Amino acid sequence: MAEYLTNTADLTAVADAIRTKGGTSAQLAFPDGFVSAVQAIEGAPDLQIVVTTSAGATVTATKGSKTVSGTADASGSCTLTVDETGVWTVTAASGSMSKSIDVVVGSAEATLNLIDPVFANNDWSAIIAACQSGSVPDTWAVGASKEMTINNKAYQIDIIGKDHDDYADGSGKAPLTFQLHDCYSQAKMHGSTGNNNWKTMTMRTSTLPAILKKMPAEVQRAIREVTKLTGVGQYSKLAESTADKLFILSDNEVGWSANSIEEGSVYSYYTTSAHLLKTYNGAKSSWWLRSPATDNNHIGDTNYVDKSGSVNSFSPSQTSYGVSFGFCF
Repeated sequence: MAEYLTNTADLTAVADAIRTKGGTSAQLAFPDGFVSAVQAIEGAPDLQIVVTTSAGATVTATKGSKTVSGTADASGSCTLTVDETGVWTVTAASGSMSKSIDVVVGSAEATLNLIDPVFANNDWSAIIAACQSGSVPDTWAVGASKEMTINNKAYQIDIIGKDHDDYADGSGKAPLTFQLHDCYSQAKMHGSTGNNNWKTMTMRTSTLPAILKKMPAEVQRAIREVTKLTGVGQYSKLAESTADKLFILSDNEVGWSANSIEEGSVYSYYTTSAHLLKTYNGAKSSWWLRSPATDNNHIGDTNYVDKSGSVNSFSPSQTSYGVSFGFCF
């Protein structure tokens, strides 16, 4: 039959150990007080690896012969519970893509962005992650495209420039600039006469913000403001800057520079003149530029690309032309 500890020194030593482990200064009566105090001591927290990757990816953590697996949820998050500290190799895999990283359990989280070298094979969450992390593959070339569903309709989105646009907050250049291949809708640039100033136009203050709200939620959250230069209008040769999430291109940006106003530089995509031709609902369509006309014969007008791919000018409030907007992550 086992003997209880009976001397005071032994009991005090055990009680002190329990108090230290349990974080208590309570008086402990032997034996019931010892038992309840030990039972109240919380176990060590679970050791976890929190992984951020593509939704639906299979995530595996390996350390020697030990393996723990899980599946990333719809937000791309997967939490794996492991049984010991140290370095674990974490792998995320989806289809033909996989990526691995070593993490030290207890001190780090793991982000594994699965990026396909073929632009169109990536979902928009992966494209956003690549832009945000500065890890855009060289294989994602100007002219590559992918569909995006906006307001229940699929639209082709093109890469029109790389490292072209400046973030409005001064944090550097956007890795990619995107634009609709054709036109989302047809609309007037402005709702009243006598105004061809981009900063105050209805297209910028109302039409484009309304379209933005119809884009996928993850895209809305990720689109960042970039700086755009545009002539102030009328006879002026001056340009002003605006910070825009969705924007209409300028005449300079599509390779036309008949006036002396600096409104950005041509996107690589538009060094091919055939790209100036766009459609709306399958039919050839003229489409708006944000640049004001500056010649005496077109005072108050705004430039647009006509159905033949030439740049002309017309009243921003008297007709509806195609809306083909750009954006950056």
